[in-house]
Amino acid sequence: MRNTDLMLWDLFDPFDFDKKFYNFNREEKDMHPYSILNKEAATILPPNVLGLNNEDIQLSKKKENGIAYIVIAGKTTDEVTGKTYSINSRFSVDENKVDLSKVSSTMKNGLLYITIPYKKEDKEAEKESFIKIN
Repeated sequence: MRNTDLMLWDLFDPFDFDKKFYNFNREEKDMHPYSILNKEAATILPPNVLGLNNEDIQLSKKKENGIAYIVIAGKTTDEVTGKTYSINSRFSVDENKVDLSKVSSTMKNGLLYITIPYKKEDKEAEKESFIKIN
């Protein structure tokens, strides 16, 4: 009796896929579709948007039940394979710590980067100030 794995790989003849050679390194996988990169001035979210182009994706800021969210939505159908790729996710953000008015995004080398800058601290508010007593 033949091994099931061998029978499956036999379907790809004459293309002998070398499983031992295969290596694909991508942090954002289907089971963990995003990373959170906390930098000095901002948080950067690079979500998994495999198969989508920037014109397929809509980013929005939404408030629901007093909680602020960055919402990512998008969908497309690949012309070659006929497969549909989509994303529908959201990230809650602390409006006291980040500046939602300055959120930006860019696509580079097939990756989406959402940059959420931190609010700048008011150094004057931290200083001690005296209140005159009348």
